[in-house]
Amino acid sequence: MTSLGGAYSAGAAAWGGGPAAVYGPLAERLVEFSPVPLAGRLVLDLGTGTGLATRAALAAGARVLAADLSLGMLLVDRAARPAAVVGDARCLPFPDGAFDVVVAAFALNHLDDPADGAREAGRVGRVLLASTYADDDDHPVKAAVETALVEVGWDRPRWYPEVKAAMAAWGTVEAATRIVEQGGLRPLLVERHEVAYPDLGPDAMVAWRLGLAQSAAFVEALDPAARERLVQHSLALLGDDAPPVVRRVIFLAARA
Repeated sequence: MTSLGGAYSAGAAAWGGGPAAVYGPLAERLVEFSPVPLAGRLVLDLGTGTGLATRAALAAGARVLAADLSLGMLLVDRAARPAAVVGDARCLPFPDGAFDVVVAAFALNHLDDPADGAREAGRVGRVLLASTYADDDDHPVKAAVETALVEVGWDRPRWYPEVKAAMAAWGTVEAATRIVEQGGLRPLLVERHEVAYPDLGPDAMVAWRLGLAQSAAFVEALDPAARERLVQHSLALLGDDAPPVVRRVIFLAARA
């Protein structure tokens, strides 16, 4: 069984060609949401992936160090990124109070108990800035692409339903607030946001879903003709009247 970190490593090369178009704006919005200015602060980008939140924090004037469970993600565009370490969000290799702010953009929601990640973020940082998905976040492209994938032999990774269940468990303002408090932090702001992507067309929608960790390595292993058939079948299942993508998310800020 491929581990979660292994799946993200295997799919790292596909991230920029699909998912980044969705996650980049979300990272920017999370940084803008911060109740404390990031300029001049030392920030840990926890679960950095390919560095989308790092770029947003740097643009805000922060000094950034990054960490992720996936080495493959950290190696993408390595020369152009700040220093980074491979690290588990539940047991980070940093001393107490090392950072002014910990930014965790859609990272802690991969944990069985995100309160463990909030607690560790509060140990190494003074402020936690995090995001997760709202429990009603959905779009028809998700079902269309997964149906097309199953039809060509894709099996859902064992970790995939477990992660989805963990995400749903704190997909409301009330649940996210409770988890932060269980982690020993004091909530400052916890809000539900809707982020629209009016310019994300059907091709980009399908690329987003095919480039995610649960499917990217499988798609990459297909021969070019089979991959193109998969894309076209996904588009056909999505149909001509797909609504614009609107991501429903929970943003939170908390103090240790």
